[in-house]
Amino acid sequence: MSTHSLRDLRSHLGSVVREVATSGEEAIITDSGTEIAVIVSMADYERLHEHADVADALRLRHIRTQGFASVPLSDMMEALGVSADEVLAS
Repeated sequence: MSTHSLRDLRSHLGSVVREVATSGEEAIITDSGTEIAVIVSMADYERLHEHADVADALRLRHIRTQGFASVPLSDMMEALGVSADEVLAS
């Protein structure tokens, strides 16, 4: 794994991307010392999406087996932090 600042990345993007693609190691991108992004290989990206799809399917199956419960609109609005005045104003 390598770490690159945004400033460094501007002048070395091509080599960083090629290194990630060939090695499979991710590159961490920082801005003022804070990690803000990651560059990953296409294989890792596809693998992450496959795992997310499986997790979504499992979550949906769980929801379907538990059934759905109705929620009063006032409770939903309160949970979302939305007031009736805001809804009427829009």
